Amino acid sequence: MNTKKFCVRENDGSLEDYHEITFLFDSNGKGADDKVNQSDFFYQIATMEDFYSILQNDKKVLEHRGNYVFQVKMDKDLEVMLQSYQLFSFMIFFKNSRERLYEKMQNFNREICDQTEKHISENISEFTRMNCHGKFIRGALVNLGYSILKSDIEYSDELALAFEIYQTAILINDDIIDHASLRRNQPTIPVHYMNDWEAKGIEVKRDAYDVANSMAICAGGFGMCYANQKMAEAYNRSDNLGILLQYFNQVIINTIQGEVIDVILPFEEKNFCSNEDDLVDSITEIYRLKTAWYTVIGPLCLGMILAGGADENIKKMECFAESLGIAFQIKDDILGIYADEDNIGKNVGSDITEFKQTLLYAYIRNQKEYFSDLLRYYGKENLTYEDVKAIRDLFSKSGALAYAEHEMNRYFELAIKGLKSIKFIPEEKETILFGLIWYLKLRKF
Repeated sequence: MNTKKFCVRENDGSLEDYHEITFLFDSNGKGADDKVNQSDFFYQIATMEDFYSILQNDKKVLEHRGNYVFQVKMDKDLEVMLQSYQLFSFMIFFKNSRERLYEKMQNFNREICDQTEKHISENISEFTRMNCHGKFIRGALVNLGYSILKSDIEYSDELALAFEIYQTAILINDDIIDHASLRRNQPTIPVHYMNDWEAKGIEVKRDAYDVANSMAICAGGFGMCYANQKMAEAYNRSDNLGILLQYFNQVIINTIQGEVIDVILPFEEKNFCSNEDDLVDSITEIYRLKTAWYTVIGPLCLGMILAGGADENIKKMECFAESLGIAFQIKDDILGIYADEDNIGKNVGSDITEFKQTLLYAYIRNQKEYFSDLLRYYGKENLTYEDVKAIRDLFSKSGALAYAEHEMNRYFELAIKGLKSIKFIPEEKETILFGLIWYLKLRKF
């Protein structure tokens, strides 16, 4: 019988005891009855998707409540077992980081409100609201990057918090540029301001949307400065603070450069691109600069820099993280069309409304019988359910969806290959990084 048993132990920092949960994976089903009988919960899984679904739907697993047995079906190999363990390891790490950072973000929000003149703090309160509604994935990756080299993980929390504050600021700017109305299942900041003014009966002398955007720009500007300030205050005695700030600002510069290409490409496509390959290259460059750098490369590498990571190791991590970040964005583009709106937290089809160039668009562009139909929807505001359904059909029937999925999987494979080539990462942290790959690949939102 091929079984794998692993335990997860978590010290809460104040108590001597720890919670323990045991998973038993049985790859051939023989002799598992006694283990099943001893378990609190039993699941049979055939794929990683099965295991991911359980983790999403049964919160008790990640909360360490009870003993679980997961049985891999007889016709499956040990790979499902191993990858499930890796995914679980990442999810536990992510959960612990997120809970810790959420509490600290709430404290930070209270501090800036207390330290800011009352009238101003009231008018930028939407920034603090957004701070606490994120997934904290980037902050968790800062923690993870640091933990690769050092064990005192909480030392990196202030840096993780700074990056999450920056994340809020960049999303505000992104929503202004895209004229978005929904973010994190909440009205975007400009929309919220307008709704608030209307509810209070406040008459805005200028165009309300312009004023709301101006307020949002101010809020985002505060966020950019708060992020740098938090790093400077937390690590003012660190020998590598200068390197840390320099790298952090390079992440911001790269992100803005990607945003510039993203904004201008739909209108200067002919100047940027003479053929299909040029368009794919331009879109991939957006993915690299705008997404990979601030979603994966920046967080992981900043954590390593804080821990004193060597330059050559930072470069190796950048290569792995770049492939993973590009795969993440392709997945995001697909979800932006095909996901459930309640899950992704923003408007489905917003890429179409905003004239976004994606790999889906790049492929269908040369399929004349489908492209002309697609253009009917590009730039259209307030897409209906029927519109979204028609767009999905066009991408699916034209082969654009299959092409995007192929490219996504290719970059995920490059990330896997890149991670395997890195030799300085401890086995435990390598397990968590592989789990990160599976998490980003399997996510539904």
